[in-house]
Amino acid sequence: MEPDLILLGVMLIGLTLYSLLGGADFGAGVWEFNTALRAPEKEQALIYRAIGPVWEANHVWLIFVVVGLFAGFPGAFSAIFRALWVPLLLALVGIVFRGVGFIFRTYASGISEKYMWGAVFAFASTGAPFFLGASLGAILSGELEFTDDGGFAGDYLTGWISSMSVFSAFFGVGVCAFLAAVYLTREAHLAGDGALCKKWRTRAMASGLWMGVLAIVGLGLMAAEVPYLWEGFKTRAWPLIGGSVAAGCFSLWALRRGRFTGATVGAALAVASVVLGGGVALYPALVPPAITVESARAPRDVLWALVACVVLGVAILTPSMIYLLRLFKGKKPAAA
Repeated sequence: MEPDLILLGVMLIGLTLYSLLGGADFGAGVWEFNTALRAPEKEQALIYRAIGPVWEANHVWLIFVVVGLFAGFPGAFSAIFRALWVPLLLALVGIVFRGVGFIFRTYASGISEKYMWGAVFAFASTGAPFFLGASLGAILSGELEFTDDGGFAGDYLTGWISSMSVFSAFFGVGVCAFLAAVYLTREAHLAGDGALCKKWRTRAMASGLWMGVLAIVGLGLMAAEVPYLWEGFKTRAWPLIGGSVAAGCFSLWALRRGRFTGATVGAALAVASVVLGGGVALYPALVPPAITVESARAPRDVLWALVACVVLGVAILTPSMIYLLRLFKGKKPAAA
């Protein structure tokens, strides 16, 4: 197998893990935003306890994807960060201030101080996936205006805005909210809190149904405005999209039957299938229509060196992440 395909596959897996783990952490803040910061203290304590031990570690997957793009496909990296520096900068601001809000609220002494930092956490947690989703949608739309030498000829402030980018922004926030609701349903169940479990199950089912509607709208939008991507879904990625539908339906069924571990697995598979399906449908383009894997990749020797570094990194990182999750998430929340 060619080294560029190996690296692309690993990067797609990294993006999927960031969506499942980092996305759920963002979703906790999205729900605080949706409740206008009026959630009971008990509910807020569940959120902060659930994400507290591992929330910062999840950004390693995003860093991995960005570094892989920079080193392995410098042409695509240059084009993306020239065209999308505004939404990506706003997403980075959200990521940074989300962490600031999380920490300062945890150690705040007064009610007003806790409310202020809680607002920072909620707004930043919602803004980060919004602008990350908008950036991804701008790439998928194929409407970014690049010159022959890889420069961006569009408007930096508005050139990334399109119907696909706007849809992807809201879809990204919805995915985070759905994952968080399903995960927190299981967390409340493990903690033995029936009232919170019922509340989060209702939210999970409602957000799951809403995401199903949005997914149908997204497919229609794609068929109407991004025909090359729609063609990729029809010819290559349809098994993954079908798997996403099946997994999403299973997750909702499991929520209704009170099988919360199964619901968590189903929700994760549904989102993972969408991310993987998008990557498969987009190939061989990286930043369509002009920038492809062939035109953007680094020299072959560099790619093989990167693959070797990835293998070494995975050997070090995987046991560490498993131990971290087992240490903090492998027991009931009350015991943790």
